[in-house]
Amino acid sequence: MANDQDKRVKQLKRELEGWREVILPLNSVLMWEKNWYPGMLVGVTTAFFLLLWYMDPSVLTTVSIMGLIAALVDYLVPTLTANICNPENWTGSKERKLEDICRGLAGTQIQIINRWRMFYDMRYSRPTVYYVTVVCCLISLAWLGSVINNLLLTYLAVTTAVLLPGMKHHGLLHKYFARFMITISEMIKGIKQKKN
Repeated sequence: MANDQDKRVKQLKRELEGWREVILPLNSVLMWEKNWYPGMLVGVTTAFFLLLWYMDPSVLTTVSIMGLIAALVDYLVPTLTANICNPENWTGSKERKLEDICRGLAGTQIQIINRWRMFYDMRYSRPTVYYVTVVCCLISLAWLGSVINNLLLTYLAVTTAVLLPGMKHHGLLHKYFARFMITISEMIKGIKQKKN
């Protein structure tokens, strides 16, 4: 497991070589190293989605524009950083920070893959639980999609995804998830006491 993670870290460092000057500040923003970063992240996503709402493009146009932006950024960022940034400014502390970021990304990727495999293996080990879970999740998502506007759902998902690393880094995710679980367990206890 540790060997796989080390291989993945080295591979990520190679893949992100042209992005390393951009990744450090981006990581700083996503981890909320300054108090105003969460507000900035929400503001940027809100402005983007307000623009998208105002322009009201079709789905195909939206996907095409997103793909075009991604392709341009993928080409321009490594090219511009290679021309603008001086390689002599890259220090050992920056290299360690990049390695820590890659280690965190590799760990997250491995966790996601393991959770997905565990869920998929449940298909064979406990098929009833698997199919009940899949059917309930899909019905809930279909109901949610019919009740709430698609653009609003996408906005909420993107904003949550952008804020998630900072919430995890500052322990907010664990704190609120623990509160949620305590509330659920108290509700279950209350239901059981009413039955008795």
